[in-house]
Amino acid sequence: MNIKKNQLKDFQKLLQKTVFKNQIISSEVAKEIAELSLKVQDTVSCLIDRNGKVRHYYIGDLYNIKDINAQLAREGSSFLGQLQIVSANPKKKKIDEAELLLMKRYHFDLFLFIHSNSHSLYSKSKGHYLEFADYCQLCYLKSGEPPWEIGEIATIKEISEINKLELIEKIEEDLAKNVKTLKIKTKETAILVGLANQDSFDELEGLADTAGAEILYRLTQNMKTPDSRFFIGSGKINKLRLLIEKYSADLVIFDGELSSSQCRNIERELRIAKVLDRTELILDIFAQRAKSNEGKLQVELAQLKYLAPRLAGGYKAMSKLGGGIGTRGPGETKIEVDRRRIKERINYLEKKVEEVSKVRNIQRRARKENFLATVSLVGYTNAGKSTLFQAITNEEVFIENKLFATLDPTIRKLNYKNKKPFLLSDTVGFIQKLPTTLVDAFRATLEEICESELILLVLDASNKLYKEHLKVIEKILEELGIRDKKRLLVFNKIDLLSQEERDSLENNFKDSVLISAQKKNNIESLINKIVETLE
Repeated sequence: MNIKKNQLKDFQKLLQKTVFKNQIISSEVAKEIAELSLKVQDTVSCLIDRNGKVRHYYIGDLYNIKDINAQLAREGSSFLGQLQIVSANPKKKKIDEAELLLMKRYHFDLFLFIHSNSHSLYSKSKGHYLEFADYCQLCYLKSGEPPWEIGEIATIKEISEINKLELIEKIEEDLAKNVKTLKIKTKETAILVGLANQDSFDELEGLADTAGAEILYRLTQNMKTPDSRFFIGSGKINKLRLLIEKYSADLVIFDGELSSSQCRNIERELRIAKVLDRTELILDIFAQRAKSNEGKLQVELAQLKYLAPRLAGGYKAMSKLGGGIGTRGPGETKIEVDRRRIKERINYLEKKVEEVSKVRNIQRRARKENFLATVSLVGYTNAGKSTLFQAITNEEVFIENKLFATLDPTIRKLNYKNKKPFLLSDTVGFIQKLPTTLVDAFRATLEEICESELILLVLDASNKLYKEHLKVIEKILEELGIRDKKRLLVFNKIDLLSQEERDSLENNFKDSVLISAQKKNNIESLINKIVETLE
């Protein structure tokens, strides 16, 4: 904002102002703040300490100001922050939620709002007109919900007569009563953000829950394609900032992959919450689930491949290498060192994954020499593949009703009656928008599917989106170069369907098998079908 020199001098004079310790504001200081807001036609605010000294002034909406001193205003402390805000605005008639949330975040002692309008206002409660800069609202924190008390419209004279020290003492006593009942967070809290795709959003919520986050709010933007700056529109970004303040959220998770510039822009606007995209969330889940050395290697490789271009994009301006005028100086900067180390680590991990791939190839050759066919369970995550694996093999495997419960592949030999034995392989589940870095990193694991003689496409029959899930599976298999393998469609969880729904599936998918892995319904029919297909 362009402030004239004479106006700037007036603003500087504010820093010399003081009010009495036991006074919220004096008429003189209140009117000066109000007059300045009228001159610049914007919000003017002052930060006043408990000694009555004006410590800072701010021009513009407070929630858009990024340099409110968090040491002065003790952000997130249990009690009050020893500071109060006096704010004047010529365009608003009362305090709004954004300012109340700011008061809550910084735990200000008090928030005094002045409507600085040259027009007089008739007050029914007072029975007379309130003159210029004589129309205020005093707010402060309290225990319970909502966590603030919003005062009635009052005059500056009435506000100046309140004993500030006594009022603050009462507020602190009230807040102290509530300290024992304050909620202790056991989970990170998150707000989900995305475009208007309900199915993808529901899936993102499942991913966030699997990662261990508690979902507080779902913010959607009705757009076909993401905004190049913020993924969502600038108006929604402002709303998102208020939601973070309102719910004290730790995370913001976007339903899509953010570019490095989008991530920087969003973090710069939000400031107080971690920003993750869908890819980072899935990578985090994979990092939690990886138990074997092979799985950990592949997850780390995927994470570094995702991080590398973002590191380069984020710090390009800091790079000092390249030679020529303007590039000489301190030598290799920290960003260059980080980038080089990441590249070296990626090369090392790729070699290790290649070794894993070679070992798996040797194992597969040995199985083929023994004429053992491999059957792979492939499907959408949480379709019940591991439960089915356990039902067929009668062996204990890790099962959980969450996305990506199984990450490391499991292979078991199955001897069925007098039939020829075969190997059953359980693999990682698929999902919409599965990160390409993961597909590349887990190629050594997914090669098990490529070398299978039969693929069981496992679908959750109780999920109304099973047709979309089948399309996702087929697309990923095609990306892996798997087109001509024998396939058998298996509908799981039929115990959750009505008889009419089962009949419809059987009519629409003639060669499929309907089972309930948990109830062990039709498992023997499925095994017979597998053996018959292999023979």
